[in-house]
Amino acid sequence: MSSEKKGTDNKQLYAGIVIVSILILSGVFYYAEYREINDPYELAGRVIHVSEDIKSYRFNMSSNITILGETVSPLQGNGYVGYVDHEMDITFFSPEKSIDMVVVDETAYMREDDGTWESRNLDEDTWQSNDQLSQNEYLLKESTNLSMERTDAGIILTAIPDKTTLIEEADRTGLDLQGSEQLNDYYVNYLIDENNYHVLSIETYIDIQMKVQGMSSPVIIDNTINIYDYDQETDVEAPL
Repeated sequence: MSSEKKGTDNKQLYAGIVIVSILILSGVFYYAEYREINDPYELAGRVIHVSEDIKSYRFNMSSNITILGETVSPLQGNGYVGYVDHEMDITFFSPEKSIDMVVVDETAYMREDDGTWESRNLDEDTWQSNDQLSQNEYLLKESTNLSMERTDAGIILTAIPDKTTLIEEADRTGLDLQGSEQLNDYYVNYLIDENNYHVLSIETYIDIQMKVQGMSSPVIIDNTINIYDYDQETDVEAPL
């Protein structure tokens, strides 16, 4: 065999090895990406990873606080959050008042009860406290007790955060907890789309025994957020 023909054969052999290697690696990556996930911690990691590429979403939410069997301060809301242009258009309302907030060009515009708009520079706390998706993914990251269940509607990922996270979450709803309260139950249910791992809804449930007007009373917080219209970006206009 001539050296020239031998060199040609070697090149073809190397090319064949490279092609086979690429096909094998492609199969490995495909399997890793699309195989069925049965571990809740792996599922949580996938949900958080996918969320990093989300451009925008819409949401609606309802929150109820029940004390001694009576619902007080029911809160509802809906809105749009856009990550690319750092924009928000959100409304919260209860029987007592309504709050509108618009974020455009790093400026936050707010008004109460359809009154006069006021504006100020956007700060990180304002953004984070109104970004419903990222805020609840923080709870997921901080939870060390996870479980999952497959249903016809999607995968339910249940997280049980620690008590420190509970205090932060209750503070967000307007309850001032000291850390000495008796926690009866606390969980967060994430409904996950099993095709793209987007969060479809988030239910937060807190059952806690605390002092209300000097008396020990059961307090239940039930908060539900539905998230939809992922990556359907829209223009948000400043109201002023």
